[in-house]
Amino acid sequence: MKISSVRASRFLALLPPAAAALMLSACSSAPPLFSSDGRPTSMIQCPANGGWSNCQENARALCAGSYDVLDQSSDNGQNSLLIACKAK
Repeated sequence: MKISSVRASRFLALLPPAAAALMLSACSSAPPLFSSDGRPTSMIQCPANGGWSNCQENARALCAGSYDVLDQSSDNGQNSLLIACKAK
C-alpha cells in the first residue's frame, strides 16, 4: 500500500465524524436577543395551516399572560412570532 493511499484512507475515515461535528454545530442556539427596552425575546413557531392562534397560545403560556409581538412572519408553511414578555 502506498503512503498516499494510507493517508487517503485515514482522511476518508475522519470524514463522517467531521461531518457530524459540523452538523451539530449548525444546530447550536444563538445568544438571546433583547427588545429595545431590554426585555429578552423569544421566537414562537407553529404550523401556518392552524392560523395564528397556536402561536398566540404558546406565547401566552411562555409569558404567563401578556406579551408584545415585535415581529411576525409566515414562510414555508410556518408562522413565526418574535415576542417579548411584559413585565409583571
